[in-house]
Amino acid sequence: MKLTKADLIPYQEYQKLHEKFLKEVIQEKKVLRVNISDKMSGLFETKLTVFYQIQEMIRAEQITNDTYINEMLEVYNDLLPEKNELSMTLFIEIPVQEELRAFNKTIVGIENHVQLLFDDTVVTSYEPDSEEEKDEKYTQSVHYLHFPFTNEQKEQFLNSEQVRLKVNHPNYQAETELSKELIQKLQEQLAKN
Repeated sequence: MKLTKADLIPYQEYQKLHEKFLKEVIQEKKVLRVNISDKMSGLFETKLTVFYQIQEMIRAEQITNDTYINEMLEVYNDLLPEKNELSMTLFIEIPVQEELRAFNKTIVGIENHVQLLFDDTVVTSYEPDSEEEKDEKYTQSVHYLHFPFTNEQKEQFLNSEQVRLKVNHPNYQAETELSKELIQKLQEQLAKN
């Protein structure tokens, strides 16, 4: 499921294909983005969304150095789900900086309090290599979450017609129902993985 250097398109060639990929990614993100509340949204990650981020970095900075490209692959591949997982980037979106800082102080540990709910099942997020422990007074505005499924949970999810995304932090709660189109996309992704 991870991207390799062989998956990438050289800088000069990608320049010609940029518009094509931009249109594809815009369509993909329309389905994958979920509005959780007036303060938070999420973007479920796929190979295409991560591929596009890497290619855009290469294009913007005109990168041709293999060492740097391999470092980018290592960093960005962490956004992709592992076996029996889904992954999502969680965005805390409060435009006024003072309000954002104040809110982020109240939701430390949020990365372990986002849930997918389906049938009678709850799958709770985690953030690989989370550095929250270093500063327990403040959290970041972007989190790279993974949702790990057991084999049984995976089978249930693949057959679920209704899925909710819930933030269940002691200091903040919000919940939204995922669209049928998004559920189908996530089911396809989880089935492959």
